[in-house]
Amino acid sequence: MATKVPEEPSSEPTMAVQAPMMKAPFNVAPPHHAGHHAPVPAGGAVRTLGRASDNDIQVPDMLVSRHHARLFRSTEGLIIEDLSSANGTFINGQRSKRSTVHEGDVVTVGNTDFVAKGNTLVARDKIVQETGLALYDVGFAVGKSKYLLSGVSFAAPPGTLTAIIGPSGAGKSTLAKLIAGSTSPTDGAVTFDGHNLHHEYEALRNRLGMVPQDDVLHRQLTVRQALSYAAELRLPPDTTPEDRDRVVAQVLEELSLTNHLDTRVDSLSGGQRKRASVALELLTSPSLLILDEPTSGLDPALDRQVMTMLRELADHGRVVLVITHSLTYLDMCDKVLLLAPGGKTAYCGRPSGVNEVNGSSDWAEIFATVTDDPNGVAERYIARHPKAAAPPLEPPPSPAKPVLPKISHQVSTLTRRQLRLILADRGYLAFLVVMPFILGALTLIVPGEDGFKLGPESSPDEPRSILVLLILGACFMGTTLTARDLVGERSIYHRERAVGLRPSAYLLAKTVVFCAAAIAQSAVLMGITLAAKPGPGKGAFFSSGALELSIDIALTACCCVMVGLFLSTLARTADQVMPLLVVSIMGQLVMSAGLIEINARLGLNQLSWLFPSRWGFAAGAVTIDLRSWGIGIEADTLWQHNSAHWLLATEMLVLLGVVFALLTFRRLEWRAAVQRKP
Repeated sequence: MATKVPEEPSSEPTMAVQAPMMKAPFNVAPPHHAGHHAPVPAGGAVRTLGRASDNDIQVPDMLVSRHHARLFRSTEGLIIEDLSSANGTFINGQRSKRSTVHEGDVVTVGNTDFVAKGNTLVARDKIVQETGLALYDVGFAVGKSKYLLSGVSFAAPPGTLTAIIGPSGAGKSTLAKLIAGSTSPTDGAVTFDGHNLHHEYEALRNRLGMVPQDDVLHRQLTVRQALSYAAELRLPPDTTPEDRDRVVAQVLEELSLTNHLDTRVDSLSGGQRKRASVALELLTSPSLLILDEPTSGLDPALDRQVMTMLRELADHGRVVLVITHSLTYLDMCDKVLLLAPGGKTAYCGRPSGVNEVNGSSDWAEIFATVTDDPNGVAERYIARHPKAAAPPLEPPPSPAKPVLPKISHQVSTLTRRQLRLILADRGYLAFLVVMPFILGALTLIVPGEDGFKLGPESSPDEPRSILVLLILGACFMGTTLTARDLVGERSIYHRERAVGLRPSAYLLAKTVVFCAAAIAQSAVLMGITLAAKPGPGKGAFFSSGALELSIDIALTACCCVMVGLFLSTLARTADQVMPLLVVSIMGQLVMSAGLIEINARLGLNQLSWLFPSRWGFAAGAVTIDLRSWGIGIEADTLWQHNSAHWLLATEMLVLLGVVFALLTFRRLEWRAAVQRKP
């Protein structure tokens, strides 16, 4: 068990902080159930452990699967075997599929700890489970010598609210990310409820709630919709809709948001949106809650509301940490951690004892002293409060593979959420509906009445111009569908990624929804064009040239959907997307080979192969047999009217789509890795 960091002395009488039982949709502590202490039968008989009532050991924890694991004896000893649970089974903090359990081993399922005793599992000692958070001489360095945190030690038991304050550059956000498990300390250790937080992060992940400064809710959704989709993603797939609704309802009641259940997030006040973001984290009943600048941009009245909410959350038995620049309501906190530049501790204790820093209770003077003499204030603090000895630490284990839910469950949830987002954003929906009609109308401006039907006096300019407009329209529709999507919800993705979202499921859901939208838009675009202009004759692969040309346009649009997603990962902000979009569309126009001769130009021809418009136009030219029209520019070798060349062009569109999807996936993975760095 971790050695507790001694509380810092205070000149005032200590006020007892009540820590009543944490409110949660379901009790997260093991109940007094006979199965917890009943021995495992000998002879290989099996006992099951899970959330459902038909288990021998019932654990009413919403993060535990209905049938989570089984326990039995064998010649090897006491064996626990995971039953493909959603959140995994952990032995001493390490994920295990099947393992021998020895005397004293800690078995973790969901947010619940057991200890192996004799032939069974018993609830872990409540004293150990409620030790709360403790930091032991924690340091974090970038490179070899630049320390962002240095020698930070403090304890935060359950039922306490701690404010982390300090001037800019003091390492507040770095400390928050470190406590949240996003980064590991260079020196020292962090423990939570008797666990080494970083060595056993996968087992503790759902006990940690992190509310970033940016809202992590889709503003187009109602509070009910946003929390319901989040509950689907965070709770086990075998959770019933009724249970999820019950969880959402109780969390909203705890945060006084029940009256805003059907209110859109963008219609909430700043304080209410912050409450909704907190509600998102409470779905998994975390016992440690970290908030980064929750009062930023709020007026004093909302500032007080948010701090009152945090006080109430702590009083329900949680450890609550808040990073803040607002000093008005620090008296609501049990403890203040003041960091000096370089991440050094200038003060840690009750807010009323802050005059230890320089004999003044004026925050302006205190911050000035801390900024001007960070080493001095840190040395004086250490002289008054010697550091506690860190608990004995075992060597860090090899990184365990994260426990992630099944991809099919996440894809289904994310697909439905994405459809809801599109339908909820009326302006965006109107843009998607109107755009193919406008682009289709542009093709009607092309002079001529032959369309794609070759006649004795037909001009090659008409089919070529129409095809250029169709391909450019497909590129425009596909790219604009997605270019702002990923960058617009980056903070949401990072938070969901931290709690188990699979990047592959996220990308696949986006691909399915947006490609379906692109295909629908392409159908409208082609419908308008073919309704006013004669269609092509027999295609190169299909007997219907009109069908084949429609496939060409749809494939081009879908390929450009992936281009747009990739561009969205390149942009740092939504404002940076527009220049990338303009350059992309202009490049597609030039490289299509429909306006400028590309085929005979070494280097430029090879470069054009990287652009979907090149292959989209080639597929269309093959379909309408553009070479037979006697076109003005040199006929491209890719335009030969046969099935082999059509398959080549369409396969290249599919290949480019896959390549851009892989690049997007790599960028999503890379950004998640960067997010883990301070």
